Amino acid sequence: KERFLRDLKNLQNRELIDYREKENGEIEITLTKNGKEKILLYQLDELKLKIPKSWDGKWRLVMFDIPHFHKKARDAFRKKLTDLNFCSIQKSVFITPYPCEEEIDFIASVFDIRNCILLLYVSHFEGEEKLKHHFGI
Repeated sequence: KERFLRDLKNLQNRELIDYREKENGEIEITLTKNGKEKILLYQLDELKLKIPKSWDGKWRLVMFDIPHFHKKARDAFRKKLTDLNFCSIQKSVFITPYPCEEEIDFIASVFDIRNCILLLYVSHFEGEEKLKHHFGI
């Protein structure tokens, strides 16, 4: 219950939902206009990264340590990163040059693994020329 209420509060802070308690004790949850737009934007199977016209020079490194009891979520998350054209550095380390913060947040929330994921911004690393070529930048 605490986690559910925390998640509701987070969605409300992000202005995606409104919720209020009625006089009879029921809780009414409604999507805001922003929430409805996010639903339209984020259909998991249709999710794609937006590729900007010019690269901002930042690499996005996604690292995760998802426990074995979440194996299905871990495998689905890994597959979704591959579908989004992230490049695999190791089994649990992926990289992309494109903005992906909202997409990662959304996918992680869907699979309930947000606390297992770390997103780093990297400006330079050994061997990046190969990846620049891979991504065409």
